[in-house]
Amino acid sequence: MMEKLLSEETEALFAQSLHNHPIGPLFKQCTNAARVPWAVQFKCGDCCKKASNTRLVGIAGGFLLLAPFDLCGIVVELFGPTGVIDTQTARFVLIPLDNICSLEVMSFPVPMKNG
Repeated sequence: MMEKLLSEETEALFAQSLHNHPIGPLFKQCTNAARVPWAVQFKCGDCCKKASNTRLVGIAGGFLLLAPFDLCGIVVELFGPTGVIDTQTARFVLIPLDNICSLEVMSFPVPMKNG
């Protein structure tokens, strides 16, 4: 089982920082923002990465703080010219705000109906 990395008090402090940031109004408009996983695309040097299965925890010191949405951890994909070239799992991710390319609300898989 994955241990909790941040106390509830720390998470509350970071959540307030997220709502006080200019992204806050957008985050507040997403009615299920805290109850669904997010994906964040970002630059890392000359590479493009995507962190999926995340919770947006907060903003501090010019960084977006991401924690896992569930016990599977954060999935970080590295993209190359042909698509995904490496995948890693992380417990916590800090991304410089200037490196963020997009924020996505992930959808849950929809069960297929037979017939």
